[in-house]
This record gives sequence, C-alpha cells and structure tokens, in this order.
Amino acid sequence: MPELVYNSPVGPLIISIHNQKVVGIKWATVASPKKGADKFQLDSFANETIKQLDNYFSGKTDSLGIKVQMQGTQFQKNVWKSLMRIPLGETRTYSDIASEIGRPKAYRAVGSACARNKIPVIIPCHRVVGRNNVTGWSGNPGAKEWLLEHEKKNS
Repeated sequence: MPELVYNSPVGPLIISIHNQKVVGIKWATVASPKKGADKFQLDSFANETIKQLDNYFSGKTDSLGIKVQMQGTQFQKNVWKSLMRIPLGETRTYSDIASEIGRPKAYRAVGSACARNKIPVIIPCHRVVGRNNVTGWSGNPGAKEWLLEHEKKNS
C-alpha cells in the first residue's frame, strides 16, 4: 500500500492511500526531510491530500474534504462519521457522540471507537473530550491540545 510522509506541526504523519482514499495515518517517530513519497509517484489524489493538509495546518480552511475509507465495525463507522460532523473549533464529549448516534449509554464504546480510529486528524477524534478534561488520545503527546488550540483560533 502506498505511503507518503507529511511533516505537520504536530509531527510527521505517515499517510496510507488505497484506491484514491486515505486508509490510515500513523504518527511517525522520526521526521522526514521533506514532504513526499519514497514508494510511489505522487498522483493527483496524493497531491490534493497534501494541499488540503497544508491549508488545514496553515489555518486557511475550516474543513478537510479528503476521501477516506473507514475500516471497522458499523458502530465504529457511525462514531467516526459523527466525529467528522463536529465543526472546527468545537468539541464534544463521549456522551454527546453516543447520544448523537442513538446509543446514549455507549459512551465507553465511543471512547474505544476513538482509540481505534486509524485516520486521526481527518477523522477528528481529537475533538472528543471527557466531561472534565482532555482525555483519550493515541497520537503524539501534546498533539491533541495543539490541534484543539489551532482549530479554536482558526474557526
């Protein structure tokens, strides 16, 4: 599966692409010297993905319209679709998401779905917080807070 490295302000992201859709984003542990791909020639979808991420991280857009392919249970997909509807600069609690998808008592399962999100940033699990504080983040330390602050000032 083709991968490209995108150097974001919250650390390098390894983006996996299949059939013109992003199927995964992993937090890299070592920075890449440049944006681009070592394994394949960048096509129009990869270039558009980079352009949209550039616009997002520079504060020039309020949404990411990057096509994704979600891989999970139907419940997880429902959670992730709900996350993608949270406006830039806003947050929701796990309970809010559970209620929105019609499963008000499933807030812990919502947390599990967030933890299994294979496409962070694009599927914005960082916008989901605990009732009393920022919790439940599997990305780089400090990235959730950075993303929330970035979105708040650019919304």
